[in-house]
Amino acid sequence: MSSCLFTHAHVFTGRSESDFATAFVVADGVVRWVGHVGDAAQPAADRQVDLQGRTVVPGFVDVHTHPTFLSQIVDAVPCTVPLVEDIPGLIAALKQHPKAGLGPNDWIEGWGYDESKLKEGRTPTRHDLDLVSATQPVYVGRSDCHSGICNSRALALAGIGRDTPDPIGGHFGRDADGSPNGVLTELAANSVVQRAKAVLDYAQAVGSLARTSQRFSERGIVAVTDMMAFTQPFHHLDVYRDAAQAGFKQQAALYFSWEPCKGDLLAGLQAAQKDGRIKIAGIKLFADGSISGKTAWCSCAYKHTGSLFGMSLLSSAALAQAYEWSVANGAQMAVHAMGDAALQLVIDFFADKKPWLPAGVPSVRLEHATLLKPAQIAQMNAMPMQWGVATQIIFMFAEYEAYTENLVASEFDQSYALKTFYEEIDHIALSSDAPATTWADPDNVFVSIQAAVQRRAYNGAPIVDSQALTVPQALLLYTARAASLSPFEGRLGQIAPGFEASFAVLDRDIFTVPAADIGSLRVQETWIAGEQVYRAA
Repeated sequence: MSSCLFTHAHVFTGRSESDFATAFVVADGVVRWVGHVGDAAQPAADRQVDLQGRTVVPGFVDVHTHPTFLSQIVDAVPCTVPLVEDIPGLIAALKQHPKAGLGPNDWIEGWGYDESKLKEGRTPTRHDLDLVSATQPVYVGRSDCHSGICNSRALALAGIGRDTPDPIGGHFGRDADGSPNGVLTELAANSVVQRAKAVLDYAQAVGSLARTSQRFSERGIVAVTDMMAFTQPFHHLDVYRDAAQAGFKQQAALYFSWEPCKGDLLAGLQAAQKDGRIKIAGIKLFADGSISGKTAWCSCAYKHTGSLFGMSLLSSAALAQAYEWSVANGAQMAVHAMGDAALQLVIDFFADKKPWLPAGVPSVRLEHATLLKPAQIAQMNAMPMQWGVATQIIFMFAEYEAYTENLVASEFDQSYALKTFYEEIDHIALSSDAPATTWADPDNVFVSIQAAVQRRAYNGAPIVDSQALTVPQALLLYTARAASLSPFEGRLGQIAPGFEASFAVLDRDIFTVPAADIGSLRVQETWIAGEQVYRAA
């Protein structure tokens, strides 16, 4: 068993907010000793790496992200700030797509638009996207990954016309004469056009996913979840495990979208599907939409609407069926719920139910929890159920205009209450939801940490100063505490004896740089299970 001693480092161990070391030993992919240079208890090692005073942190764990989505937009054009600020800029960016000028079935794709970020303050329609191409299909996913826009050619390929009814839980935007205008609101409508796009073959899907590993490694991310896995056209567990053979290094816990996948999942899970570094962790349901799209289900009406409370997308019957399956199969339930009304539906459903997973692993995860109120947290803590919460300050940071324009002041002030979450919820994490964020680099961990610490939006506007975290607290929400949300293999999130030797070496000291500069930090090295998987040029 070979061993390596790392010395002369500024090591944030993740064991607490104030636990630091200067040296540690790794053997067989596991941390065996942590202490200080020159300690009498320092064990001998086969080799030594002098880190020359650099800061080392546990590898980041992104517990709510979408690697398969990221792998599918390798060639898609970013249509968000700071790269695109108006509709002419969006059109110009899409015209630079590598497939622009090709055939009538070659899709021009973009991602990340948010109408509140565009100077025009409106959602682009097919009339705008027809200026990109009148002969090729054009599609742009909204920042929340729930909605999208497309041009006339894409509508035709998807079979959406004047007489096409709205799908349940979604809406096709229409011109005054009733013809579709290319706006696709919520998943049910958006997926109609997405299904019309050409599907990658299996080998391409595996290769594209394998390439995302480099992206994660550059960001110091050592473990991820996929919060929108599918069983068709390819079973994503197979895709991930084959991608691991092709170079995907991170641990991955998969959550299958319940409604489209339940027909395949009802047969049950096999033990082998729930074991290993790539595994099925659970299922995901949707209780509502997004704040920026005014589809999150809230108890308080959206600003200036008087009667718009968002969309309720989950019935008690659907919850009950998913719950029974999860208990029978030993799987987590993850529920997308941003608005407090959606959160209350889920909390009330589990009021009399007991956890079914081993102690230390939440049976139920709340995803986003934008407007999770103190009274709701108190209700959760008084219940026998073991909860986890994966939230994203990157939304408030990047989508500031949408939050101020859509939420009344009292609701804005209660959004993403990170300090309250940190103090009151045991299993709580920061995460990215990449690429479902209005930001060109959404899974840059340091941007989220800066926003959590500084509580300033991308434009410098305050986003509830009283809910600011310290740097160590924010780091814990991306490391030790994040690792507790999903059933990852072994032990992650700390540089401590018995934990997987997965860590990141930073280019500067995150504990001493000004808060305003945290977002510009970069990872110099990433190690996963004792193997160096990334080193900056």
